[in-house]
Amino acid sequence: AAAAQTARSSTSRHLSSAPLMQTGRDYRAYLLDMDGVLHQFGKPVSGAAEFIEHLVQQGIPFTVITNECRYTKAGLQAKLQDILGVTVPVGQIYTAANAVGDFFNRSLENGWTGNVFAIGEAGLHESIREALAQNPTCQLVTHGSEVGDDVHCDFVCIGTVKTGGPNDTWVSAEKASSFLKKGAKLLYSNPDSFEVTADGSYKFGCPMPVVQLLMETTGCSSYNLGKPNPWMLRRAHQQMVRTVLEPLSETQRTFVHGHIDFDDVLFVGDSIGTDVRTAIENGIDVALVMSGTTTTEKLKMSALQPNYVFSDIKALHATLLDGGLVRGGSNHHF
Repeated sequence: AAAAQTARSSTSRHLSSAPLMQTGRDYRAYLLDMDGVLHQFGKPVSGAAEFIEHLVQQGIPFTVITNECRYTKAGLQAKLQDILGVTVPVGQIYTAANAVGDFFNRSLENGWTGNVFAIGEAGLHESIREALAQNPTCQLVTHGSEVGDDVHCDFVCIGTVKTGGPNDTWVSAEKASSFLKKGAKLLYSNPDSFEVTADGSYKFGCPMPVVQLLMETTGCSSYNLGKPNPWMLRRAHQQMVRTVLEPLSETQRTFVHGHIDFDDVLFVGDSIGTDVRTAIENGIDVALVMSGTTTTEKLKMSALQPNYVFSDIKALHATLLDGGLVRGGSNHHF
């Protein structure tokens, strides 16, 4: 246990301080989806820890970009450490909840002030609360908030909840409908409708069933802030650049361009509808791993085709080490 803890501490240290390396046509940075790529229902995907350790040792920037919104960054960091045995700094994690928080940061910067009603868990609530903290007149309202009937909310935001938990309640949806009928605008953190667990059972804590019901009953429109929205991708990309520049002195920063071109990035995901679509629509090379939601039949029938297809991230890593993973390359033919 002590040796494992030492290895994890070493990994955490290297993630924030390793020197940047670039060679030939290799990808200079990676965007990694989490569920189905690094782990499956809390079980590590073969080779995931080793791939992250390779990126760390080579000083290659990466960001874990996930539509998971229930956890805070610190919570996801702890979850990945428990599953994979490596510590990913919170500055290299970007969630759908963070995309929601950044949306409200931008709104406040553009002069908006108001309240937000949110259905979700700690990750979503924390991101919204941190954004609204810029203005003391703004507040986050949840089903547990003690507010008067005269409180108005400009936005309703729907996130994923833990089914059977305290935030899994139709009373919250009824309250949301009241705000929407009074003119609130509807946002949601990701376009998922359900989850499938390791034993094949379904979980219905995702946003879309509630979003669709609210749209049908109130006649409102809605807007997704998670993948495949380019908003989330660009914000995660900006965070990755900041992480690379942070250890540098002001003098050192004058010798770098201060950006990472999308041409130098490989997006690794398991979903055609979110990950592959996000990459293609933003001009990023993409590798699809078949260790998550996509089946061979789904891939065959899809108009969205990735550059690379691998059984899992272990196979991707092996191809990288063999020199077969290069910018603009492909191992997949439609």
